[in-house]
Amino acid sequence: MESPSAPPRRGCLPWQELLLAVSLLTFWNPPTTAQLTVESVPPDAAEGKDVLLRAHSLPGDLVGLSWFRGASLAPSRQILSYVVDTQVTIPGPAYSGRETIYPNGSLLFQRVTLKDTGYYTLQIVRRDVRIEEVTGQLRVFHGRSTTGLPVGSITGIAVGILVGLALTVALGCLLLRIRTGRPWSSQQVHIPGITTPRHKHLLPD
Repeated sequence: MESPSAPPRRGCLPWQELLLAVSLLTFWNPPTTAQLTVESVPPDAAEGKDVLLRAHSLPGDLVGLSWFRGASLAPSRQILSYVVDTQVTIPGPAYSGRETIYPNGSLLFQRVTLKDTGYYTLQIVRRDVRIEEVTGQLRVFHGRSTTGLPVGSITGIAVGILVGLALTVALGCLLLRIRTGRPWSSQQVHIPGITTPRHKHLLPD
């Protein structure tokens, strides 16, 4: 018979081990990295303005990065490349002289044209030799102002207003003479831009 003073035996509970393992895995699991994205600033650019394709969430272990025109990584479509360690910029076949690449991965377009509209792909190379890419869009619209009216249209509107004003005054005078029975004067009524003659009416003797 076991002595009452002996300490109770304590076994290892499986669920406690499982809980400990889950806690350790949660603690050791590295945080999820933000996804690489590209934003056009402004989203829609007028022709002749500057546009920035801004890169977001760029990792800190970069070796280099490159921009390409279009959604593919064809060598003939390479615009600019940047080597991080040497800070050297290398132009590609699609470089037009209006693009500038920055260490943060952004690409600046100066004096954009309608032909610049389209997709652009950013490729980054990390120190662990991983390669990532993301595609953004640049939209350019015609920069001619559509506000206001041409000078010819404004002149036509002004002439139309004067003609309408002259006709209204003439009609008003005619109605007033008819109602009062007063004769017309042989003089002419001068209205800016319009001359309305008045005929002489003879009254019976």
